[in-house]
Amino acid sequence: MGMETVTLRLPAPLYAKAEELAVEAETNPDDLVAMLIETAHQRRTWVREFKELREQIKRDGGLSIGSSREEVVEQLRQTRREIFDAEYAHLYR
Repeated sequence: MGMETVTLRLPAPLYAKAEELAVEAETNPDDLVAMLIETAHQRRTWVREFKELREQIKRDGGLSIGSSREEVVEQLRQTRREIFDAEYAHLYR
């Protein structure tokens, strides 16, 4: 029993581009469309998750790493020292 199919109408120039891409990808236009749809779906998921992360950070008060360049650099240095102390300092004692 085969998969149910539908007919998709595309302008001829668009279909020609799809065929060209399919040939380059060594596949057929149907598989190319499926791959492009899956890629678009995955991208949409990543964008949605990124937006949710940004909203969560915003709700939680934002990133408090400093407002000036010097404060940001100092915070990064402090974080690096903490990571070094936690992960690698024992190797040098």
